[in-house]
Amino acid sequence: MAEAGSLQATWEANRERGFIVITALDGNETEDLAAWADEYGLDHPVVGDGDGTFFWDFSKNSAWPMVVIIDHGMVIESADEGWSESQIDELLAQYE
Repeated sequence: MAEAGSLQATWEANRERGFIVITALDGNETEDLAAWADEYGLDHPVVGDGDGTFFWDFSKNSAWPMVVIIDHGMVIESADEGWSESQIDELLAQYE
């Protein structure tokens, strides 16, 4: 899953600016989540979405991966299949 590595790189490049990444996967088994994170070299939080409630509540296109961008005011800026560096830069610049 190329998106996992790309999101990790985006997080590494922006975490000093306050950018936080949390990957949510279906299921809740801690061992499975940890193995998935290890497989893709992730060191940001990876959590389980159990039965997919969060995904189904916010997904527009019902496709994985879904990226949810939340601003500092806890407002969902987007919930979709992707993100762009410029979108993240734009949001982070608002708080610098």
